[in-house]
Amino acid sequence: MSGLSTLEDVVAAVGRDERLGVWSVRRQGDDWIELEVGKLSKRLGPVIAVLVWPRVWRDPATLAPHLVRARSGNYALLLLGTDDDFAAAQVDRLADEGDVAAVATPVSTARLALALRARAEASTLRMMAAALELELEQARHENQLLISIGRALSQQRDTTSLLEIILRRAREVTGADAGSVYIVENLDEEADRKVRFMVTQNDSRKIESKGFVMPVTSTSIVGSCVLSSDVINIPDLYHLDAPGTGNNPWGFHHDRSFDDKHRYQTRSMLTVPMISARTQVIGVIQLINKRAKGWVALEEGGDFDVGVVPFDEVAISYAAALASQAGIALENAMLYEEVKTLFDGFVRAAVTAIESRDPTTSGHSERVAELTVGLAKAADRVDSGKFASLTFTVDELVQLEYAALLHDFGKVGVREHVLVKAKKLYEHQREIITQRFAFIRRGLEVEGLTRKLDTLLARSRDDAQALVEEVDRNFGAKLAELDDFLKFILQANEPTVLEQGGFERIADIAARRYLSYDGRDQPYLSDEEARALQILRGSLTDAERDEMNSHVVHTFNFLRQIPWGRAFRNVPDIAGAHHEKLDGSGYPNGLEGDAIPVPARMMTISDIYDALTASDRPYKKAIPTEKALDILSSEVKRGLLDRELFDIFVGARVFEISAPQADRNRRSRWSTSQLRVR
Repeated sequence: MSGLSTLEDVVAAVGRDERLGVWSVRRQGDDWIELEVGKLSKRLGPVIAVLVWPRVWRDPATLAPHLVRARSGNYALLLLGTDDDFAAAQVDRLADEGDVAAVATPVSTARLALALRARAEASTLRMMAAALELELEQARHENQLLISIGRALSQQRDTTSLLEIILRRAREVTGADAGSVYIVENLDEEADRKVRFMVTQNDSRKIESKGFVMPVTSTSIVGSCVLSSDVINIPDLYHLDAPGTGNNPWGFHHDRSFDDKHRYQTRSMLTVPMISARTQVIGVIQLINKRAKGWVALEEGGDFDVGVVPFDEVAISYAAALASQAGIALENAMLYEEVKTLFDGFVRAAVTAIESRDPTTSGHSERVAELTVGLAKAADRVDSGKFASLTFTVDELVQLEYAALLHDFGKVGVREHVLVKAKKLYEHQREIITQRFAFIRRGLEVEGLTRKLDTLLARSRDDAQALVEEVDRNFGAKLAELDDFLKFILQANEPTVLEQGGFERIADIAARRYLSYDGRDQPYLSDEEARALQILRGSLTDAERDEMNSHVVHTFNFLRQIPWGRAFRNVPDIAGAHHEKLDGSGYPNGLEGDAIPVPARMMTISDIYDALTASDRPYKKAIPTEKALDILSSEVKRGLLDRELFDIFVGARVFEISAPQADRNRRSRWSTSQLRVR
C-alpha cells in the first residue's frame, strides 16, 4: 500500500504537497515532528500538531512532555503507527490525556491533511472557548472590581481619604504609574471657578505634594477638561504637534519643569472629569503613564520609551466608569461635609447662646466636650477590665462631642436671674436689706436723740448729764448690734457653707421688729429673705435648685426635636443623663447602674471636674486639681460615679486636656497612682 509512513515521508510531503501547504515544520526530533499553522485570528495564537511514531509513544517517559503540552489547548498530538502497534500498546488509554488522536500508517496525504485539519479546527475551537472564558472571567473580575470600588467610595465620607481611594483605584484599573486629583471650587460662580490640586500618587518617584489653586481656563489640560466635560487622552506629551495642529487640537504646551526636577517623564496622560448628579464637573482625575505589560516601575530615562504606552479604549472605558461613580461619591462627601459643617455651626451657635445667658460659665461646655472625648479615646485604648471591648467610631466621638457641647443647653429654659444667681440673695434683695437696716439705724438714732432731748427738757442740767450718757450707751449698743446683724447677713449671703449656729441666728434676726415709715410693725428680714440666707451650701434655695436642675429636662426635650439622623441619634439620651448617678440619686430620671449610658457616665466625671476647677465662677473659688480629684474619688467610693472610668480619667491624665500649659507642667510631677481610687 502506498502512503506516508516515516518521519521523512511527512517532511517531504509538507514541503511539496499543496494539501499540506498551510503547515510548516517548526522543529523535529527522533521519531517526532512538530508542525505549525499560523495565527487563525488576532486574538488566537498558532495551532501546533505533533506527530509521533511508536518508538516515542510506546515509552511513557519519552511521551510525557508531549502529553503535558497536549493538555494546553493549542497543541494536538497525533500518534502514528500500524493497527497492530495501536492494539499492542492499548493507545485508547490516552484518550483522556488531552487532544490525542491515532492515525494508522501508511496514510495518504489527503487523509493526513484531513486529520491535521480536524485537529486544527478542534484546537481553534478550544482556544476560542478558552479566550472567551478568559474574557468573561476578566470582565467578571473587572465588574467585581468596579462594584467593590463603588462600595468603597460610598462608604467613605472624609473628602481627602475619598480622593486618595479614587486615585488609587483609577490607577489600578488603568495601569497608570502616577496621577493626581483636582476638585473644582466656586461651582456656582462659573466666571470665577478654580481647580484645587488635592492628591497625587506616583509608584516610581517619592514626591512631596503641595496644594495649589489655579483658574479654570483652556490653557491647562485640567481646565480644558472642566470646561468641556470631556475625556482628554494624550498618547505622548513629549511628541505633541504644534498647538492647534495634528495630535494637539487643544493647543497644549507641555511644561517639563516638574519632569526635570524629579527625573521623570510625563508621557501618556488620561484626564477624566468627575461629574455630579447635577451634571457639574466637580473634580478631575488625571492619570499619567500607562505602564506596558510587565513593567512595575519606571526608573531610568530609557524606561519611559518602552515601559509607557498610550491609554487604550479599555482603560478609558474603565476610567470613565470609575469617574462617574467617583463624581457621585465626591458630591455625597461634599454634601456630608456641608451638613456636618451646618450641624457643627448650629452646635457652636447653641453653645454661644447658652454662654450669652450665663457668661459666668463661659468655656465650660467646650472644656467638658474636650475632657469627655479625651476620656472616650483613653477608654478606647484600654485592653483589660470592664471596658476592654469598648470602642468608639469617628461618628460616635462626634456624637459624644455634640452631646457634651449641648449638655447645658436646657439652661435657656431657666429664668435668667436664677441662672446667674451668684449669692444667696439677689442683688435687689441685698440692696433692700441694706436700705432697710439704714432706715432702722436712722430710726434708732432719731429715737435716741428724742430720748436725750426729753431728758434735757425734763431735768436740770446736772441731773440730765448722767441720764443722757446712759441713753448714749443704750442706743450705741443697739446701733452696734444692728451693724453686727447687717455684717453677719452680708457674710451669710456668700455661697459658702453656713457657719455653726448661723441658721438660728438668721432666725433670731428675722424675729426682730421695727416700725416702718407708715407706723406698721415689720420684721428685720422677710420669710423669703430668711430662707435664702439659711441655705446651708451654695446660693440656691430648694425651689431655685429644682428650677436649675430642670435644665436637664429642657436639654433633653430640646435635643430630641432635632433630626440627628442615625449617626448622632443618641445625643439627646447622652446629654440628658449627665446628672444621673450610679446609685439612682441623680436626676432627672433617677437612673441606676448600667441604665446610664457609658458616654453619659464619662460626661458626668468631666462635668464635675470642670465645675470644681473652673476659675470663672463668681459663687466659688477654683479648687486645685488634686483636691478636685479627691472629691471625685470620694464620689466614686460612695457609689455615685463609675470607678473604672475614673481610673482611666486619672491614669491617662485626661484631666490635663483642659488645663493651662503651666498647670500641665506642674501636674506632670504628680503621681497618678496616688490619685487612683483604692
